[in-house]
Amino acid sequence: MPAKIAKVVVGIALSVAGVLLLRSAWDSLSWRYVLDSPIMVYAGFLLDHGYIPYRDFFDMNVPGTYFIMWFMGQVFGWGDTAFRASDLICLGIISASTFFWMRRFGLFAAIAASIAFPLWYLGYGSHFSMQREYLALVPLALLLVVATVPTGLGPVLRFILSGILTAAVVLIKPQFFLLALPVVIVLILESSTSTRRRWLRLGLAGGFILPCLATFLYLVVTGALSPFLDIVANYWPLYTGLTRYHEPIGGWDRVTYILLSTIYGLTMFYLPAAVAGLIVLFRDDEKKRDAVMITGILAAAAIYPALGGQFFGYHWIPFNYVAICATSLAARTLTGETFDVKAAVPVVLVLFMLLSLSTISYERIGVSWKGFGGEEVVSNGVPDGVNEFLSDRMQPGDLVQPLDWTSGAVHGMLMAQARPATRFIYDFHFYHHVSDPYIAALRQEFMRELSAKMPRFIIQVLDKRPWPKGEDTSRQFPGLTSFLQQNYMIAKRGRTYLIFERRDAMPGL
Repeated sequence: MPAKIAKVVVGIALSVAGVLLLRSAWDSLSWRYVLDSPIMVYAGFLLDHGYIPYRDFFDMNVPGTYFIMWFMGQVFGWGDTAFRASDLICLGIISASTFFWMRRFGLFAAIAASIAFPLWYLGYGSHFSMQREYLALVPLALLLVVATVPTGLGPVLRFILSGILTAAVVLIKPQFFLLALPVVIVLILESSTSTRRRWLRLGLAGGFILPCLATFLYLVVTGALSPFLDIVANYWPLYTGLTRYHEPIGGWDRVTYILLSTIYGLTMFYLPAAVAGLIVLFRDDEKKRDAVMITGILAAAAIYPALGGQFFGYHWIPFNYVAICATSLAARTLTGETFDVKAAVPVVLVLFMLLSLSTISYERIGVSWKGFGGEEVVSNGVPDGVNEFLSDRMQPGDLVQPLDWTSGAVHGMLMAQARPATRFIYDFHFYHHVSDPYIAALRQEFMRELSAKMPRFIIQVLDKRPWPKGEDTSRQFPGLTSFLQQNYMIAKRGRTYLIFERRDAMPGL
């Protein structure tokens, strides 16, 4: 009887969580782009209009994210609703894949994980929407299905697909390879017992190399390889040197900060419950290899934020995904007909996880996510104000230059389908490591392009954006300030932004 009661209780909890998940998903259709997402989507928009990454626009990300955004724009368009639909489709793929690869650990565990992660993701609002860590979970979750679940695929094809999905993870976020590595190791160990092990391993390697080679050839053919390597060699080291809140720190201060931030991050989430779920799985001798693999993925996800030295909430998306799946393993204790006190503890953990996630989701329904400094990111007026102005005043052939990164100017340009005047679609990199020759060279390149193109409009977001701070940072750009004063006048003054128009193009002048 206690076992049946426990199953009923967990079943009710899963049903309630499922209803809240559907409500949260529906509510999310009204979200707007925030933080990094508009820049990534805008990069996809530029690809759709013939721009080549790195060569025609400066950005530090690897090409996979641009291709994803380009594909989404091709299928759904470039509006907010299309973006939200893409987001929910990705979430559906992650959820369905999670169910299929966890099904062999028990029905309750599979349902709990496939509901709990979407609840967590949607519960934290649009801040986490379509971040690269989230996008990389799509091929990772599919990899777990292809690599570990009997799907009827031939052995060689299964290994080839596993290699392709591993490459997809790397082409979105290179550090994510650490999370795929335990799965790859399991595949290699599996192939060692097969008489076709050479073909299986060649299939795995070939599947991985093929997308990477195709991307490399794309960069070579389009002339983007040299500027990409320039960014990798010169800008990546500077950006990874930014820790805390976009603050350059080094030496033991950096080591201490990364260590303490990692420990703090782990204590904020579901690590104890995840360990309990893994213990349940380790008790099953037939599932120990799975338990070791999931433990390896969890450990990789735990150190993932430390690799870049940055610990924003979305950097913990992969860890929370794996931790939620591991916690859900505790529901395996519901598979039998008997139920003792020891079995009750893991079930309580699952119920607690579902309750906490459901509470977060419920509190977020209809509430906009509050960004840095408590400002309403989605209602700061910048995207709509910029779009309204440009749609009314912009003529065919007019170019627009944003002086912003994640505070709405790029979003507004995307809504108005405005083209950038220079290679720099945001200006974050001009304000950190300002004494470094590479940053000085970027500033000079920017001013040369700006002076040559003389865009009709320049959009400048004021102080309501996350500036770099600390040693060797500055908010001053004297050459740009002088250029604006000599050639532009303010055409619109918003609450947190200014739109400049070239003097000779202003009506009535």
